[in-house]
Amino acid sequence: MKRLMTILLVQIMAMAMCVPAFAAEHDDQQPDYTRTGSVAVDITTAKGEAVGGGTLTAYLAAEAVNKDGENTFVLTEDFKDSGLDLSAIETEENGSPKLAAAAVDYAARNGITGKTATIDDKGHAVFSELSLGLYIVVQTEPAKGYEPIRPFAVTVPFWDGTKLVYDVTANPKPESAVALAKYDPPMEKLVIEKNGKAPEDSVFVFRMEPKEPWYPMPEASEADYDTKTGSLTIKVKGAGSYEFGWMYFGKNDVGSTYTYDVYEVKGDAANYEYDTQIYTLTIQVTYDEAAGEIKLDIKYTDKDGKEVDAIKFTNVYEEETPPSPPPVIPVTGQLWWPVPLLAVVGVALVAFGVFRSRKEKKA
Repeated sequence: MKRLMTILLVQIMAMAMCVPAFAAEHDDQQPDYTRTGSVAVDITTAKGEAVGGGTLTAYLAAEAVNKDGENTFVLTEDFKDSGLDLSAIETEENGSPKLAAAAVDYAARNGITGKTATIDDKGHAVFSELSLGLYIVVQTEPAKGYEPIRPFAVTVPFWDGTKLVYDVTANPKPESAVALAKYDPPMEKLVIEKNGKAPEDSVFVFRMEPKEPWYPMPEASEADYDTKTGSLTIKVKGAGSYEFGWMYFGKNDVGSTYTYDVYEVKGDAANYEYDTQIYTLTIQVTYDEAAGEIKLDIKYTDKDGKEVDAIKFTNVYEEETPPSPPPVIPVTGQLWWPVPLLAVVGVALVAFGVFRSRKEKKA
């Protein structure tokens, strides 16, 4: 690992603050306790690209004081019980990362507040009007899509080898600003129409379920998550290509392998046959030292363990064939008005037949 910073006050500064006789001879090495200073921080990637966004917090861990004629550091009231070893600023690598990490942890556990600065779009932030002392700087809110930089220690003023500098520029090592690896799991939804036209507004439900509930998951509304299993449910309309949402992986994930089941939730829409396939999504996280990048190895397998190119679900839409209707008697145009006339004629004929029959008998 390269050194975290090039700005920490080391042995020369320590000697200047601890040997008053030497400092008296060289006024440019004697701190001016009536002055204030500043710390400017520039955050860039390994490629020199500015990383804007987020916030930094600076904690005053130790004050620079002249004690009994001797220039030294004294832990502040906030950190007096922290047990921080201030000699680490001479023995640790530049930036004293271990000392800084211990100070940040202590501040978090004890509710200590510091001074906050916003990082602009050029990756630049400034802490101004700082009293002399040892400061611990931590990125309390990282830039979107990036790892937070590693906490570091810096002194105000800073000895640059020839003089004390009260307006200090801190340049965290580029490797500290590492972009998070991101991935948006894609899914394709198909609808096969066997008989009839499938409704365009049909709703389909899909679920992404981590093998462990603490695995990284896509960014989504809390309402879409199951708090017990950590699974994410999404609803889509009709056929098409969809995504579950962006997932982010940082340095803490390097060396880990995460697995997820992705499947369709059977619905109750009429005339649909739902897909019963269960896919396993595997994400392996690695780090490319040469490129300074986090890498993701993505793999999909079906429920039979066969590796596939993509996650695809298919629904079959088939309407029931309606029964054959009863035969329809054709309309011929027959008129109903002759029916009464024919009835009268029929009665008359019957009467005539009876009359003739009687007449013949008498004869």
